[in-house]
Amino acid sequence: MVKIGFVGVGRIGSTSAYATLYDVDCDEIALVDLIEDLAVGEAMDLETAAIAMGKNVVVKGGKDYSLLKNSDVIVISAGIARKLGMTRLDLTKTNADIVQNVIKKISQHAKDAILILTTNPVDVMTYVACKASGKPRNEVMGMGASHDTARLREQILRLGIEEADAMVIGEHGDSMVFLKGQTNIKSKEWGVATKATKERGMEIIKRKSATYYAPASCVAKIVKAIVSDENAIMPVSVALEGEYGLRDVAMGVPAIIGKHGAKVLECELSEDEMTGLRESAKVIKKMLKEI
Repeated sequence: MVKIGFVGVGRIGSTSAYATLYDVDCDEIALVDLIEDLAVGEAMDLETAAIAMGKNVVVKGGKDYSLLKNSDVIVISAGIARKLGMTRLDLTKTNADIVQNVIKKISQHAKDAILILTTNPVDVMTYVACKASGKPRNEVMGMGASHDTARLREQILRLGIEEADAMVIGEHGDSMVFLKGQTNIKSKEWGVATKATKERGMEIIKRKSATYYAPASCVAKIVKAIVSDENAIMPVSVALEGEYGLRDVAMGVPAIIGKHGAKVLECELSEDEMTGLRESAKVIKKMLKEI
């Protein structure tokens, strides 16, 4: 029996649950949110959606964390979005407190579940969750770098290049690092693609206030890789323990995703890429130090 839990069922949480229901073979989904009616309503809607998909999946919702019992994977989207007048540090401090409280409650009912973080700033929250849970670092990961990579590959595809192994690592933020890999792309086009990738999120937020379809799709892809033991290679935020010469920080790196979680894949980087990764680590560590 496969059970997937979701904590926080706002736009990203609920959309991630729907994407998971659609794409992942599971038997039960549990939704937990402070607003109980929201969690119950989303669960009712999703359970009917499962029937429409030809699936028989039990979906339960509420505010009681005991609903998460026996979950194999739990997606954590709990937290607040940045509001007018709020600094990034304000957001970080508030969400760090929320995530630590969530982890404490999860540990009481589903201590063996693999955790996937989407709460921003996701690299900081991944590190906070890893430390708060006491879990092995392979069982706690953040979604951010997978989302950035999808955006990058989208931009490359728009340039008419269909085969791309380009990837984004580092911070899910302004200091993200772009890896060209073996992608056959000219320098000028690469500059266009990377610039558009950095700007894509804010362009969407200006128009509709938040992104959620793409993050949800990335979440479902990670959940599927874990549940189906795909050993798929994708970038996720993981706490580093000496890889790339870095430690005491979580950030996006290539990883092998399977039933045991994320195994960091240490690939060869150019001098410029390595410099960028170190700078990205400094940005994240500064936020960690401030909280």
